[in-house]
Amino acid sequence: MSAATLPRAGSAGFVVGIVGLILAGGFVVWQLTTQGHAAYNTTSNGLMWGLPIVTYDFLLMSSCGAALTGALATVFGLKDFEPLARRATWIALALLIGGVLALFLELGHPLRSLYAIPLNFQVKAPLFWKVLGAGIYGLCLLLLAANWIAKPQAPKPGAVATVAAVAALFVVFTGALMFATLSMRPFWHSGEVPVMILVEALLGGMAFTLLAAQLAGGDEARAAGNAARWVAVLVFAALLFLIGRAIVGLASNLDGLQVWNKVVGSAWFWIEIALLVVALWLTASAGNRASGGMQVLAMLATIVALFIGKYEFVIAGQLVPLFKGSWVHGLIEYAPSATEWALLLASAFLAYAVYAFGAARFRFGN
Repeated sequence: MSAATLPRAGSAGFVVGIVGLILAGGFVVWQLTTQGHAAYNTTSNGLMWGLPIVTYDFLLMSSCGAALTGALATVFGLKDFEPLARRATWIALALLIGGVLALFLELGHPLRSLYAIPLNFQVKAPLFWKVLGAGIYGLCLLLLAANWIAKPQAPKPGAVATVAAVAALFVVFTGALMFATLSMRPFWHSGEVPVMILVEALLGGMAFTLLAAQLAGGDEARAAGNAARWVAVLVFAALLFLIGRAIVGLASNLDGLQVWNKVVGSAWFWIEIALLVVALWLTASAGNRASGGMQVLAMLATIVALFIGKYEFVIAGQLVPLFKGSWVHGLIEYAPSATEWALLLASAFLAYAVYAFGAARFRFGN
């Protein structure tokens, strides 16, 4: 794709994103104004976090991963990522905005959370620290966008990039602790969960960045091919976590881990593994890394697999009722409603519109 074509493609993408946001977001708002929170298929039996929270957490963690991908060049000086740093940072901002939309339309009073959580000073709760970290993280991304991405001749950012990277790590860690510290949920309550979520966050952010760079072409596509070997390492680690947790869960007789039988019995679990294996093959081979088409396929496979994994992780962790009684027999049943699927689309379209605006407005490559 030529340099002259990029702004036109970005402008068209922005229009597509805005139209999709209006259609999908309009449907969500209509459903929420007519049905309220009943438009979501979450229940009072124990499954409080449905597809909207899956969408939010996936986009937020991938945003942090994209910011860390950019930091590999701006903070740690890795040459493989220097041509990708600006694009990665802008993608981080786009994914963050899309994730915030999913969260705000899931919460009953979203604006209240902006002041209620910090001012409650529940310092023992990971959520308290996550909100503070996310605020600093978002502010740093805005500063990087205004003072570095928007100015092609600006020098490599220093302190702000470092603070953004630390904040991204902090958000991932505290976000993981929100799951891992819940001892009443054995599916989540495990010491390896924060490390697993960090690996998946970095993998997701890197996959989004390399996908966009391959589609942009030129020097960025070549840099993305070189950087794909890092994706191979992360995909291998993600596979180890997934398979290891499944084996331990199936072998355990601890109440709460019987949900692994349902997870492993689902076709989506095996689709996730198959996609990760394909991505590993496409990124581990030097010959495949030299092919732009192969790398686009690898990044798409990685992103889809990670979203399936995030859905399994968030939903399966809630399927065992906390307090067994006559109102719930066996595992809780859940399937996303049309409104929840529309919210996923609205968040994706918003993130894409923000990204496309930057692709049309700024010059990402060095």
